[in-house]
Amino acid sequence: MKKRMFAILLTAAMVMTSLSGCKSSDSGDGKKTTAAEESTLSDTRGGDGEEVTLTIWDWDEAHLTHMTEWYHERHPNVNFDTLVVSTDDYFQKLQSALASGSGAPDIILSEIGYRGKVFDLGILDDLYKEPYNVKADEMFDFVTQLGAGPNGELYGVEQQICPSGFAYRRDLAKEYLGTDDPDEISAMISDWDKVFEVGEQIREKSGGKVTIFPGMTIFLNGILVNQNVSNYIDGDTVDLTGRYQSVLETAARFNQAGLLGKQEDNTPAYNNSYSSGEIMFYPCAPWSVKWGIASNDPNGSGNWGLTKAPGNGYTYGGTSVSIYSGSKNKEAAWEYIQEVYCTGDGVKEAYEQYGFMTGFKAPYEDENSYFFSEKGQYDEFFGGQKLADYFINTIAVTTQGQVQTRHEANVKTALRSVAAQMTANSSMTADQALEILKTETQTLIPGATLK
Repeated sequence: MKKRMFAILLTAAMVMTSLSGCKSSDSGDGKKTTAAEESTLSDTRGGDGEEVTLTIWDWDEAHLTHMTEWYHERHPNVNFDTLVVSTDDYFQKLQSALASGSGAPDIILSEIGYRGKVFDLGILDDLYKEPYNVKADEMFDFVTQLGAGPNGELYGVEQQICPSGFAYRRDLAKEYLGTDDPDEISAMISDWDKVFEVGEQIREKSGGKVTIFPGMTIFLNGILVNQNVSNYIDGDTVDLTGRYQSVLETAARFNQAGLLGKQEDNTPAYNNSYSSGEIMFYPCAPWSVKWGIASNDPNGSGNWGLTKAPGNGYTYGGTSVSIYSGSKNKEAAWEYIQEVYCTGDGVKEAYEQYGFMTGFKAPYEDENSYFFSEKGQYDEFFGGQKLADYFINTIAVTTQGQVQTRHEANVKTALRSVAAQMTANSSMTADQALEILKTETQTLIPGATLK
């Protein structure tokens, strides 16, 4: 019955807004070229049967290698020149290739931290236009929002969707909340006031040993700033107060009450915290299940659960997949993207192998879809919970995404500085944090008018 309600829920969610994950720990440098096995082709897709080589850079070596080999087996005329590039180096390497006038990949990936800067370069095709003709209502709202250009273009589809809730340790939930049921926990934290009360309860019962969230950088930048999104950037006018005042008030309240841990995102200590048993909730997108939780708590199978965040869903991380406007292989590039990231058989392969979930609705609309009828790779790790079902039918239908622009990327950089300073000063007020945000943003966007 729940699956039959899916289309109705999606329609309702689309009314909220129109227009609009992912991190991976694999990084390094390496190159792979897959040669065509035969010159006689039975499949005519990918350049009408002609030999074509697609250049792709990615930081997830396992997915990149497997999916390009999987695709080549089915389309022998399509070869791949691939390069593994870390997320930290990707944008700079792309800029260098563009400046030299050669070497840019046919398919461009953009991690959420710098996505708006890539979109601003003017080098990506609008997927709403010919010959791609993507329709906005084919995707979740947050996918169109995250892939949107400043004038309503669609510059990318999601590599894997990132609608997010909270992952929690079942042992801690039973001890401090009295239940490990995701629906019961969701009711306990249905708004931020209730979350605060739960945080105080956990601190008192544990004698301060256990905290509700890992730390300010995760709490502010991973969760709070991604909720209640709005179009707060208009050209060079940036309404920081309207967008972030209430966010910083919530962050300061938790910080001043000592409810947050001291872990900073993307550090060894943070990764080790998953298995330490001292933190109740972590932000959790579909990609987090493997890369955040299972990889850092290998002995924790069965001890994790997933529940929704207070209010609406939010996005956490995310990677867009785009077509370089200067590519000479656009048709083949789009056919690959459709097959692997949109609605083709490659979507099922990527889900079964890596847990990747498409941003297009069609594969979820059948109640017998493999997303719902087959056991997910990490369902047992989460105590038998049907993760795909929960992500899609409970979280995704209420999730909105922040439109990404060059200024948005700079504001997020400024927010990281704010979070670091709030971590160092637990007495910092929301007003003080807002002033720091304005100062940092003005430095990054000298010509901006800030409110």
